[in-house]
Amino acid sequence: MKKITLQTTIENVLNAYPEAIKFFESKGMYCSTCKGKKHETILYSAVYYGHNPEKFLEELKEFIKKQKSPLKKVK
Repeated sequence: MKKITLQTTIENVLNAYPEAIKFFESKGMYCSTCKGKKHETILYSAVYYGHNPEKFLEELKEFIKKQKSPLKKVK
């Protein structure tokens, strides 16, 4: 996955980093069951749930950094 930005969709984050679901749930966001994850960006979701988008993004990146490496795409 390319660099995660505020414009990255929740679905793209979860596809690359499935363990990130724990981060979202810790913020009260139950993205694994939400149909909007395909289209909602980190920016939209952070604002919707009352988080500062830039801080939210940095916390997400830090969480991912502490986890395993991203999944590799299978061809």
